[in-house]
Amino acid sequence: MKRNNFMHYNMAVVGGVFGGFAVCNLGEVFGNAQTLNLMGVVRSLIYGEPVVLLLRLCAALLYFMGFALAAMLPKLLKSKTELISFIIDAAAFITLLLLPSGLNPLISLYPIFFATAFQWTAFEYIDGYNCSTIFSSNNYRQFLTSLVEYAADRDKSRLNKTRVFGLTLLYFHIGVTLACVGSLFFGRLSAVIGLLALIPAVVYKYINVLRRFFSRAR
Repeated sequence: MKRNNFMHYNMAVVGGVFGGFAVCNLGEVFGNAQTLNLMGVVRSLIYGEPVVLLLRLCAALLYFMGFALAAMLPKLLKSKTELISFIIDAAAFITLLLLPSGLNPLISLYPIFFATAFQWTAFEYIDGYNCSTIFSSNNYRQFLTSLVEYAADRDKSRLNKTRVFGLTLLYFHIGVTLACVGSLFFGRLSAVIGLLALIPAVVYKYINVLRRFFSRAR
């Protein structure tokens, strides 16, 4: 498997853990996207809910800040964006472990909003395709479309697209499954699963650095 492909699929697992954790522990709300939150902004305006409106606007701002930071960092740090994503994701999972259980679910989603927005940009492409590691709607559409197109014209060049989006869907939902099973037994402590899921990606990216370090230490 190509190095970048391994990283992408691994981060799809991490994205699935974020999503599954939120749905299972934070009021069945999907924290990796903004659709529901932005709809909630409109609802809060119409129903006159200033506190909820403020919380939702803060969530939207955090999501924007995740995108903005991920867009700016490559210009400043070049290849460091993936490393920063690892750090932000790890910090988000640790924060989820430390947040009190009685906290407003929307506030508890803040670490997920920020981390997944950054991750979306840091791991945006695979084999030339724009393929998200944090949610599956477009990936689902692309997988089914390419599959139907292949069935219609038997063009084997479409199979790579089918494979890429199909595997991303698979790994994302593996992450969801791990989070849901972990939440069933351990509740919010299942955020540890996200930290563990990050380890293969970090090791895989920096394996050569680690080899040099340990060879010098001998």
